[in-house]
Amino acid sequence: MTKMRGSPTASTTLFTLLIFLLTTKVLARFIPRVCSPSSCGDIEIIDYPFRLKTDPAVCGEPGFELSCENNKTILEFHSGKYLVKRISYDVQRLRVVDVNLANGSCSLPYKSVSVEEVMDDSRYRLHATTYASFIKCSSILNDRAYRLVPCLSGNGTSVYVTYDNYIISNLQGSCLFVSRVPTAYQAVMFPSYDSIFQLMQTGFDLEWSFGCWYSSYSYDCPRSDYYLSPWF
Repeated sequence: MTKMRGSPTASTTLFTLLIFLLTTKVLARFIPRVCSPSSCGDIEIIDYPFRLKTDPAVCGEPGFELSCENNKTILEFHSGKYLVKRISYDVQRLRVVDVNLANGSCSLPYKSVSVEEVMDDSRYRLHATTYASFIKCSSILNDRAYRLVPCLSGNGTSVYVTYDNYIISNLQGSCLFVSRVPTAYQAVMFPSYDSIFQLMQTGFDLEWSFGCWYSSYSYDCPRSDYYLSPWF
């Protein structure tokens, strides 16, 4: 009995087509979309992987949308809103500051940031950053690590801010955690309230990646349907 065989030419054509489609899909992730940069306020160049919400979707990566509100560039990060002060494309880094702290007025952060959420984020990671944490107490707290915030205190309640990763759970029973915000790092023990306030106004740096984070131990890849080479 003669065994039926497929045409070698047809098989080769099909294989070549599959390779072409796969290669095209992979290269599409490497090659930035060709779009003219946008601008908003002080940020004159908003380019790939970022885009404004009003730009075509192909101009940026998913999850890297920015908005232009009152001529200010805004990043939404874990339900918080942050003023974008600078975008450094050469080192893939953003300088941002909580919108409630950006204008220099006395205020709590717009949104308290969870340390765990930031650590699990596949797009951004903190660079040279610590935290400023706010607590409120019904009695005076005698601890130089915690600085009184006069403009938020009154009516029998005192609000304090601390700079660094102090353990909030070790506070006295009369104190409760209120809010936490990433803050630019400064190697100062027990800074004054004014110093902490200036650091919060300075903002903090976020490094971005839409591929795999690289460390000396492993690659940390986002949970998505595509992968890119890590950047160093």
